Amino acid sequence: MRRTAAAAAAAALLAAWACTFSGETAVSPHRLVKPLPGGLVNSYNAEEQLQRGYIPEVSAFLASSGGKSLEGVRYDRLLGQVLLERGDFRGAAPHLERAFAGAGRASERAEIAWLLSQAAYWEGDFTGAGRWARAAQREGKLVPEGWIVFLESPPPRPLYGGAAAGASVTLPVDFGRPNLVRLSVRANGRPPEEMVLDSGASVSLLTESAAERLGVRFVPGATASARGLHETETPMRLGWLDSVRMGDLTLTDVPVGVLPDGTLTFETASLGVFKLNGVLGAHLMKEFDWRIEYIEKRLFARRVDPKAARGSKDQNMFFRRMKPMVRTSLNGHPWSLFLLDTGSEPSMVTRGGLRKTRLFEPETAFPVTLEGIGNSRVSWGKISNVSLGVDAFMVRFKDIVVKEEGDGLEDGILGASFLANFDVEIRFGSMTLALENPVERRRRDARAPAQEIPR
Repeated sequence: MRRTAAAAAAAALLAAWACTFSGETAVSPHRLVKPLPGGLVNSYNAEEQLQRGYIPEVSAFLASSGGKSLEGVRYDRLLGQVLLERGDFRGAAPHLERAFAGAGRASERAEIAWLLSQAAYWEGDFTGAGRWARAAQREGKLVPEGWIVFLESPPPRPLYGGAAAGASVTLPVDFGRPNLVRLSVRANGRPPEEMVLDSGASVSLLTESAAERLGVRFVPGATASARGLHETETPMRLGWLDSVRMGDLTLTDVPVGVLPDGTLTFETASLGVFKLNGVLGAHLMKEFDWRIEYIEKRLFARRVDPKAARGSKDQNMFFRRMKPMVRTSLNGHPWSLFLLDTGSEPSMVTRGGLRKTRLFEPETAFPVTLEGIGNSRVSWGKISNVSLGVDAFMVRFKDIVVKEEGDGLEDGILGASFLANFDVEIRFGSMTLALENPVERRRRDARAPAQEIPR
């Protein structure tokens, strides 16, 4: 659990580039060097290919005669995880429950129980999430007691109530110095606080001072750890906000993690000291479809229907390790799985992602210093001339950071250095990340009235 829910509080990363690092980028149409080979998934390698991020391909295999011939527990375990990662939390549960009942080894039952806890967490069923987290703990998984205590403390009303399906809002945001999307948020009816929109954080975060100003209801005994850069752990208290308001949209009964003052304070050579009051994490963001127009510093949000099935045939976004991940090509080679992180300035690749592609060898120098939560600081290497492709576009980086450890990040991070080249639509209803050329959008807007996010 130290590497899952408690470590879910990955906040913004601010980078101080040394002179040997270039932030130069160029955008071009997305073209694959080659398609994925046929027959990529079979009965011998289905688990391995799922681990490597080939979620649609494993899903297609399980729907075939070969997949349906798998032994029952194995089939349910695979299909349950695929459905969970595709965003079908309710559909995943029956398969994972059958797999849990039939699994022979305690370690296997522990992992399945943890998947069930994640499905319930994303569904907003904290009682179920707590029950399955407790089961995972009994079977030997390291789930902190404080996290389970928190899951077992939901308010009597349904979580994330308030705004009706289809309700929408347009908001101004700040972006630049640092390159993080910041918006005004009211919590518990108190004066507004500036917070970062952070899809890389599994739970929203506040500093202790902000939590005191906003009247967070802490849960006794609910303390876990947030993990920053360089595996630095920071104590995190857990509690509830009665309401969170963005413009005219309000959500009620929202969970939040609270970090010590100074934890969300960063210092870089270019910016000096920069303090965050808090971040809005992926658990809240999943309740909306978003459109971020970085150049205009404008954000659109529309409430998704919580009863509707998530996903689509064009799905390129998935949930893994309690975070949203996006299918990404690396130098035109399909497919890698990158963390979608609106709370990170730099984009990165991990050493594991490089090993997976066998395309690159990182430089041995460490020209990039980054700061993260808990005042953690680390220097990492770089590689040059790397292209990351998503949807219709690819971005070529003159230099890109190589993160030494990839736990919880899969193959890399899509941060602001990638996203800010576009108008970005993060659609948690269809589970897609869509990119648009902002110049083309402005031309379209000049010919027609402004449009909301397409339904």
